[in-house]
Amino acid sequence: MLVLVNNSFFFEFIINALHECLNELNIIHEIIYEDNFNDTDIYLLCTCHEKRQLPRRYIAYNYEQFTTDKIWHPKIFINLKNAELVFDYSLENIKVLKNYDINAQFLPLGYHKSMEYDNNDNNNDKTIDFFFTGSINNYRHNKLLYPLKNIYHDYKDRLVIYSYNCWGNDLKKICSNTKIGLNIHYNSGNCILEIARIIILLANKVLVISEYSSDKWYDNKYKSIINFFENDNYSIDCINLLQKYNSQEVERRYQELITNYKYIDYVKEIIHLIKDL
Repeated sequence: MLVLVNNSFFFEFIINALHECLNELNIIHEIIYEDNFNDTDIYLLCTCHEKRQLPRRYIAYNYEQFTTDKIWHPKIFINLKNAELVFDYSLENIKVLKNYDINAQFLPLGYHKSMEYDNNDNNNDKTIDFFFTGSINNYRHNKLLYPLKNIYHDYKDRLVIYSYNCWGNDLKKICSNTKIGLNIHYNSGNCILEIARIIILLANKVLVISEYSSDKWYDNKYKSIINFFENDNYSIDCINLLQKYNSQEVERRYQELITNYKYIDYVKEIIHLIKDL
């Protein structure tokens, strides 16, 4: 039996979307919320990089960035090596994993209806101009947040910054009231587009402006529905996008997302690998 392990709020929406896709494809499986394993089932996890007990049989689904300058503990690659199957959201990660003799399969993230919140209304009365969530380091602060905070000195309620992880009801409330979501890398080196952050915003009709990444597949794929910074002063691009903000463009991007970026289309491409286990 295939079992999806929903054991982290970081990846909860991904596991839920995968669960719904498998249901639509009539793939028998279960979903659990704790690390309670047996020796017969095969478990799909997004948390093989964490210090957790792993089951005897498992599929690793990786969403970490192995392309940056971050130093990873060797145990993470041992965990991936021991998996019966490895899925990765990035082709750039897959290139790195080959250096460790790990043959990962490409399973990019896409849109699913389950990523939408109940109050996904496209209204013109949103009171938050810009929203950013993520750990704050010097690069993020100096490159983007500090210049924007100066601009919004007298309008602090229109620029919302969560320096801790914003998920669940907090994210739901903010998305319903936000015009533009900001994406900027944390690590140095060759970064991958932070699609897990971006796709939730897009699915809930929030415009996104982002740094370019070193993953050309994602940058090219999403270039028609997100904006990329073009000026060294990122705040210039932010204000330019805000001035052009309109509900018609928000709806156009949303309709393109739900039509051309379906998660189930990607899942269909790898489902035979799961069936063969």
